Amino acid sequence: MQDRKKKIILFICNMFLILVMVSAAWVYSAYISKSQTEIKKTDFIRTIESMKSVSQNYLDGEKGYVKDWAAYISENGMTLEEALDFLRSINTNQERLVHIVDMDSYEAYSSYYPKGEEKIDTYVRYKEGEIEADLPFGEIMESMFRDSGEQFRLLGKYRLQETQSMAVGIGTRVTLRTENGNKDYLMLRIIPVEALKKSWVFPTEYSSAEIGIITRTGDYVVQSASMRSQNYIEYIRGYNFQDDYNKGEELRETLKENDSGVLEYKNFKGTDCVWYYSSFGEDSALDILGVLDKEELKASVDAWYIILIVCGTLFVLMVTDGVYLLSMNHRLREAARLSEQASRAKTQFLSAMSHDIRTPLNAVLGMMMIARNKADDPGCVTECMDKGLQSGKHLLTLINDVLDISKIESGTTVLNPEQVSLTEVVQDLVEMQKPALAEKNITLQSDFESLPCRYVYADKMRLNQIYVNLLTNAVKYTETGGRIILRLYEESINDRPDRIRLVFYVEDNGIGMTEEFQKDMYHNFAREINTQVNSTQGSGLGLAIVKQMVDLMKGTITCKSAPGRGTTFTVSIDLPVVEGVQETDSGREELNNIEDMHLLVAEDNELNWEIFHELVAERGIVCDHAENGKECVEMLEKAPPGTYAAILMDVHMPVMNGYEATRAIRALQDEALSQIPIVAMTADAFMEDIQACKDSGMNGHIAKPVDMKILFSYLGKIKSGQL
Repeated sequence: MQDRKKKIILFICNMFLILVMVSAAWVYSAYISKSQTEIKKTDFIRTIESMKSVSQNYLDGEKGYVKDWAAYISENGMTLEEALDFLRSINTNQERLVHIVDMDSYEAYSSYYPKGEEKIDTYVRYKEGEIEADLPFGEIMESMFRDSGEQFRLLGKYRLQETQSMAVGIGTRVTLRTENGNKDYLMLRIIPVEALKKSWVFPTEYSSAEIGIITRTGDYVVQSASMRSQNYIEYIRGYNFQDDYNKGEELRETLKENDSGVLEYKNFKGTDCVWYYSSFGEDSALDILGVLDKEELKASVDAWYIILIVCGTLFVLMVTDGVYLLSMNHRLREAARLSEQASRAKTQFLSAMSHDIRTPLNAVLGMMMIARNKADDPGCVTECMDKGLQSGKHLLTLINDVLDISKIESGTTVLNPEQVSLTEVVQDLVEMQKPALAEKNITLQSDFESLPCRYVYADKMRLNQIYVNLLTNAVKYTETGGRIILRLYEESINDRPDRIRLVFYVEDNGIGMTEEFQKDMYHNFAREINTQVNSTQGSGLGLAIVKQMVDLMKGTITCKSAPGRGTTFTVSIDLPVVEGVQETDSGREELNNIEDMHLLVAEDNELNWEIFHELVAERGIVCDHAENGKECVEMLEKAPPGTYAAILMDVHMPVMNGYEATRAIRALQDEALSQIPIVAMTADAFMEDIQACKDSGMNGHIAKPVDMKILFSYLGKIKSGQL
């Protein structure tokens, strides 16, 4: 009887516990559902804001173009015909048109058409009402003309006479020379709506999301597929409160008075939606408008599903509570271990970075202090400068490695194949290591005879990174008096006569690596812990970069190593062959005839200019200084023909950047000026930056800090007419 009472009490307690847990689960699921909905809504709002920033930056860039062009045309006193010729030459993107509008008659002239056929009547027809427009074109154009483009105003959307596509426009006032004196016109930069829409890419989880642009009064500027009616406010009223005009006016006031907000209305399908609007700025009178089906905001966790899990869990607990608790304890210990491991990895990363950056930086600062204290001892100053320069180069290598590995891991690294001379690769590789080999008295046995195909298509910089890192490590971890074997040879590929397998083999008799470390050697900042390795400078990124580059080129890398027995790396990469190229050594001759060259240097940083001027003056080179791109263009135009042999162009400068200045120079009518060699000299050193310089019309690229050997090589090519 007593046992029966205990069982009943236990059963009641268990049932009570189940009811409590079910109720708690129900409340919790409702809370989770609401929280997840708010989180998803916040994420959606953040996405719309991100797209607004992208659009704002895009439109600001387009506005910058038209303002710069208008200023240039006005300053040079161009006629209408001259302005159109200039716009045809400088407007390289044919999808973007430029219109010049006479605001007295609304007659317009388009850079799209050839000379003599530029006149269009698009704006006259809009003004006279022949073409129906969603927006008050005249009012907006007058505002652009009056404010000179200072306020952010868009003219759109409307159909272009030239391409029959829908577009929007950004404009500013431009002054042209006429027979009766100067006259102001409105110059419009025309942007296809489709080009603007391409910048709006929703994450895949938003299947029903759409985006558009409206005015504060609800008129559409960019209208998405499901945004019906001629006006957003009329659309919402028609599908939500058709007979209540007061609510329509309330919505209109809400859009006018608030910079951003969340609205909940049905769309034309009767589906409940969340609408988010956000202003482009106080002066713009424009809002970006995003819409999302509310169903997509609902939490994915079903309340009854949670209840079922809770009940099942309670049932299991009543049967096997001991096992469950043991399992839970095990998971907690595992979570603690992973958390500790992550914390340790973070600490190791920060420690490695702190140590590896501070070490060469300490050497640079220390050598500078010693040199200053020993200013009366030229020999000591020279030695300090040499050591400081060497440490500075090591610090630059470390920074480049960190930037490279971050780009690789972010997935933004791309290959840029070009014609590569394997002979030059080999010569540069060996030449680079000669000082280190001589310093440690290391014997280098090299074999490069098995290279029947001397030219291949490859990314030369990435190929060099692989070879230089592996050979540098071999030299670094081989003791004084050691030996290194270096081979580069080719293997044929079955059924692929147009490709070869390029094999790089480097073997040393250095300190070697343990089998345990070889499992982690390709990880970032991986360095084996022993006295010999700790005393050698290095970031632990070299092999990580090598592995990532080999994988990017779809190659293979193998390693054989043992402590005290040296290390052997073999890298194999399949590459296309370049046929019909004759070997020549003319490009590798010493170029010493650069004295007395006269250069124009565009550099906004006074200290950078002072350093550069002093370094090139030692070679007898004369330089003139321009503080920005606009000043550079003006100095070039004012100088007598043949004054400057070349221009060294910084990219990031005020007033007019290097890209704009280069395009302006290339657009000059004087061929002798427009074809002058221009070499970028910038801290933007990634491949996409180099390509951007080439796309703007530059002939070459030198990364800061400037390597004087590379600079003098460029100048030698310019002097000899090779560039």
